[in-house]
Amino acid sequence: MMPRLFLSVDMVGSTEFKARFTGQSSEGWLATFKAFFTNFPLMAAGQIGFEFLDDGHTPALQVWKVMGDEVVFTTEPRSPEEVTSTLLALLRTMRMYEEKHFQEVPLRLKGTAWLADVGGPNIEIEIPELSTGQGAHLDYIGPDIDLGFRISKFARPGTIVISLDVLEVILSAGNGQATAMHLVGREPLKGVLFGYPYPIVWLLGAEDRFEFLPWEVEADPWMAAAMSAGPTPVAELKRVIENMRLYLRKMHGRERAPVTLGD
Repeated sequence: MMPRLFLSVDMVGSTEFKARFTGQSSEGWLATFKAFFTNFPLMAAGQIGFEFLDDGHTPALQVWKVMGDEVVFTTEPRSPEEVTSTLLALLRTMRMYEEKHFQEVPLRLKGTAWLADVGGPNIEIEIPELSTGQGAHLDYIGPDIDLGFRISKFARPGTIVISLDVLEVILSAGNGQATAMHLVGREPLKGVLFGYPYPIVWLLGAEDRFEFLPWEVEADPWMAAAMSAGPTPVAELKRVIENMRLYLRKMHGRERAPVTLGD
């Protein structure tokens, strides 16, 4: 079984937005959320189709979970190039959705992308109670699944935060130059890399610029620094991955092989 790509898209500012309607009917905010969970997956599928229009294969992007203000997709990429194109399509969908639906409300979208080797350290299980006549409902459990939800807290509006596995895959892709990656900081994550500070990398398209709002930048040093810095050089990103592997091997006797996609 090939590694799966997981993609989370979350609404920023949703708690404050719903708080506006305290003491009132939920109808005040419910329509906005219904529209998101209905329309965003459709728009994402359309942009995936557009991105792969000239290819013989279009990835199947499936909704895995809907949690609170977040929708999580999964797909099974066949190549590094497919990962890159899928993320670019997701970024474009996020931008288009904000422009169309969030002009009059204080909401933004942020994304997270990570890979999990299902059948290795992570497992796929069927939940019979949630299965329908259209097929089995599958859940995914394991350390790499957990990692995605750990790094998602470091996503910011208009960007996708990516795991180191996704970073390495994009660096190996023939179309990797279509992206721009920004190493913005490092944070220790519970249960990840034995406490080694995890590199936080934001992804944009190569021609994109950060579209943070002034008050977002004022409140977040990472955003402020990213606004004035260019993309992180590829050589530095590769060194980050090499340092992580050296740490695991030297300090913990662990080998972390690169994710392999395709045959």
